[in-house]
Amino acid sequence: MLSRKKIFFSIIFITLLIFVSRNLDTVIYIFQRKHALSLSDKFFQSRRKSTIFSKSLAHYLMGIIYDNESKTEDAIREYGKAIELEPNISYVHARLAVDYLLTKKEKKAEEELKVAKSLDPTDSKPHFLLALIYTSQSKFKEAQKEYEGIISRDPDSLWALSSLADIFILQKKMDEAAAIYEKMLEKEQETGVLYFNLGVIYARMGKVDAAIEKLQQALKIDPNYAEAYVGLGILYEVKQDFPNAVLNFEKALAIDQSNSSLYHHLAALYYKTKRTDEAIRQYDALIKRDPKDVYAYVELAGVYISKDDPQASISVLNSALASGLRDINLYIALGRAYSAEDKNDEALKFYNIALGLNKNEPAVHFYLADLYDKTHKKELAIKELREAIRLDPGFADAYNYLGYLFAEDAVNLDEAVLLIKKALEFEPDNGAYLDSLGWAYFKKGMLDEALAELERAIKFDPDDAVIRDHMGDIYFKKGLREKARAEWQKSLELDPKQEKVKEKLKQ
Repeated sequence: MLSRKKIFFSIIFITLLIFVSRNLDTVIYIFQRKHALSLSDKFFQSRRKSTIFSKSLAHYLMGIIYDNESKTEDAIREYGKAIELEPNISYVHARLAVDYLLTKKEKKAEEELKVAKSLDPTDSKPHFLLALIYTSQSKFKEAQKEYEGIISRDPDSLWALSSLADIFILQKKMDEAAAIYEKMLEKEQETGVLYFNLGVIYARMGKVDAAIEKLQQALKIDPNYAEAYVGLGILYEVKQDFPNAVLNFEKALAIDQSNSSLYHHLAALYYKTKRTDEAIRQYDALIKRDPKDVYAYVELAGVYISKDDPQASISVLNSALASGLRDINLYIALGRAYSAEDKNDEALKFYNIALGLNKNEPAVHFYLADLYDKTHKKELAIKELREAIRLDPGFADAYNYLGYLFAEDAVNLDEAVLLIKKALEFEPDNGAYLDSLGWAYFKKGMLDEALAELERAIKFDPDDAVIRDHMGDIYFKKGLREKARAEWQKSLELDPKQEKVKEKLKQ
């Protein structure tokens, strides 16, 4: 089976081939050029030469006709006959190579293109097609050589320069790619896409501020460049500048109002920045636009759960079912909503429906574990979390949850530390995971290590009531009572319903 990367390259490859095959020089021009060059040959005047040329041209023209009718194999046969009669015309070899590529005969195409190059070293098309072949085969150095050959003859060829930059990107040579785009911008300062591409390269190099500057320059040239606004939104998210992130996604959506992914992302940003009502309106707009968007229902239901309104969540999900949608994620979400409403039997029913649809879905096992933990069935919770990890070895939340369960009960503490560290390998800046690790250290009696992890956790999640509570416990254990009280008080301000924290403050 082809990898996703290879499929991606194949799509680009064939698209470009079709484009090139339809935009090569005209047939008559090529044969006139051959005829003009041959006039210098004193033997060309012979009837035999003229007859051979005419026959070759006839076969070539038939090949073009077959190509236009999508009869590629017939076209290949005609081009082959043209080459038998006149083997020294570069263009015919190049055209034959295109058809070989379209019929997935890459080796033959490569051979024809090499012949075409030798017959006319000044023609860029064979180099370009060879570069495409090499790229599809991940032979990036060979592709690079072809593009460099074109650039050596035409240093101002923007398409060759940009293609060479793409090859450097595929080889993760970002400095070289950036240098090429900087060179192109010296010649083309009013082309927004060049600034955009350079901005993307800078972003991949970790130069966030430089990337933002280039994307802003792209927008000065083209204020309706939706992709540039999206890029800026993502970069501002990286910088934790959420107001600017929201602003740029809003601008992108104003330009591209049919893009569902923008609605989703903007709604998620609203939710993340505690603009819950706006998030709800955004999801409502999504559902109105596309009543079959399962994830709009699921994400909206999640927002209502976070608002402690499981009834609204259930209502949203039931409306999805009423509209005819049947998706495993809907049943998982219903399980979560009923669990939040403490209707555990109903929650279990919907999780079992989800398992019936796909018993190998890791999320079902994860949320089942949460239900079992809530109903004090720890062994079943542990079993489900281990199954979730088995099904998805990259499931960071499952590693963290299982490690935290062990830490809470002060059992398997060495394994708890290993599990949480595994979660942090996937998300090193996750405050909840850092809190879990600190809590495991606390239960092991490693107070200094625990304090260090909790301090890191607070940097990422300063308004998390659980982290503040744990920090208070650590300070109290270290004999720092005033600091402990300050943390517990902060925890209670963030979540006033914590009876245990209220008891701690009486100490």
